[in-house]
Amino acid sequence: MARTASDVLAGGWDDIVVGAGSAGSVLAARLTEQNGRRVLLIEAGTEPAPQSGPPGSPVLTGANWDHAASVGDTAPGTGRQYPYLVGKVLGGSSAVNGAIALRGLPADFDGWAAAGNPGWSWPHVLPYFRRLESDADHPAGALHGTDGPLPIRRPAPDRLSATATAFLAGCRAVGLPARPDLNDGGTGAGPIPANLAGRHRVSAADAYLEPVRGRDGLAVLDRCEVTRVLVVGGRATGVELLLDGRLHQVAADRVTLCAGAIGTPLLLQRSGIGAADRSVALGLPVTADLPGVGGNLIDHPLVPVWSAAAPGVCGDDDPWHEAMARVATTGGEADVNLLLVANVRGAAIPGIGAVLGGDAGISVGALLLAPRSRGTVELTHADPKAAPAIRLGLGTDPDDLARLMNGVRLAWSVVRSAPFAPVVSRTFLWTERMVDDDALLRRAVANFVSPTWHAAGTARMGTAGDPGAVVDERLNVHGVAGLRVADASVMPTIVRAPTNLTCIMLAERAAEWMR
Repeated sequence: MARTASDVLAGGWDDIVVGAGSAGSVLAARLTEQNGRRVLLIEAGTEPAPQSGPPGSPVLTGANWDHAASVGDTAPGTGRQYPYLVGKVLGGSSAVNGAIALRGLPADFDGWAAAGNPGWSWPHVLPYFRRLESDADHPAGALHGTDGPLPIRRPAPDRLSATATAFLAGCRAVGLPARPDLNDGGTGAGPIPANLAGRHRVSAADAYLEPVRGRDGLAVLDRCEVTRVLVVGGRATGVELLLDGRLHQVAADRVTLCAGAIGTPLLLQRSGIGAADRSVALGLPVTADLPGVGGNLIDHPLVPVWSAAAPGVCGDDDPWHEAMARVATTGGEADVNLLLVANVRGAAIPGIGAVLGGDAGISVGALLLAPRSRGTVELTHADPKAAPAIRLGLGTDPDDLARLMNGVRLAWSVVRSAPFAPVVSRTFLWTERMVDDDALLRRAVANFVSPTWHAAGTARMGTAGDPGAVVDERLNVHGVAGLRVADASVMPTIVRAPTNLTCIMLAERAAEWMR
């Protein structure tokens, strides 16, 4: 419903949702299905620009928070730095990511349940995964939904690019089985399910928010940054926000943070919700002493094997992401994805443009699914404009390094396989000797590891007796009534998939509890 800024700022909202991303768009749309519910959705970004580039290619400029992160375990701002780009746009990271629509695995959610969150086991979450999707490729059975808001499609075998066809053949050549539906939880190689309609990305905002923008009770305020949550007597009463250079306070009965695993802990910390000693050091009031805020930062580490495409292999419109393999490198549960990224041009990936020159790039990367390494995200100053300190800690656990080494060796074997070798003209940075020698490979993995911008875990759920927990299993912030978190921050452990689809599921569940 169209409203003036003065109408919005007057308050009286039932709910304020902070962040119109993968979770916030869903939550606002679902809550306003209830007649009379008044919901204000606040987004720091605005409408995304028209899509350009190959289908599924990420948007790395103009629609992102331009954070920088320390990749390893060094102090923030030191050691190897990497851009940490998350969505600052309606749709959030679902509007700028690779449009990969993979679920977490059943064992991921059973692990959440075993960690003190019994309502998050696989049988509890499957109905919400089905609710969110319209999967026309596998309509039969109890695993998939067919009438949800989000379209999910896989490329048909006869529509795959030459690169993806060669990759799947290379996977078969090294002994990996075919897996036509990578959302069934099994291992093997197959086409990537994507949230695309034709060749166009469908973000959470496209699927959920856009159809209801005129709904009574819903207001969307963009180009507006929330600076803190207002808390009085242990209860959230609204938010403070920065609009057109001025601070305003807006009242609501409930506040839900959907600002992502970087934005949400920073907003909590600015509100005095976090480690008490850190709040005092920054000159902030101690609203709730929750030392877990900003800790437990998890991302999927990726080590790519980059090659230049052979002449004529990559068409201008070939998608970036068409195929991958989920593998168990140690014989147990799946622990690595082999992710094919094709038709990469120019400076689309940090540090790669100069290496490729004018060639199209192809990567077969080893992506670690269940990393043990952890990082942190912290305020550096009470000023909301101050850059945060992000330490990813990628590859700091020895087991992570060992499994990434296994993954790189498998990726290398696919790249060198008879079906795949003809689609590349040369491979960069890697040699047979590096891959064969443990010491050289360990050093290379540590040097080449990069984030995938799948931040999670920084306001994780757990029981009130768990010193690292920030929210309970119904996503209520411990010690602050009327305040919830519903985004990737709450994941106790990261799912073995890109986080977008799981964030949408989280919001579907939260909306049901909040009705």
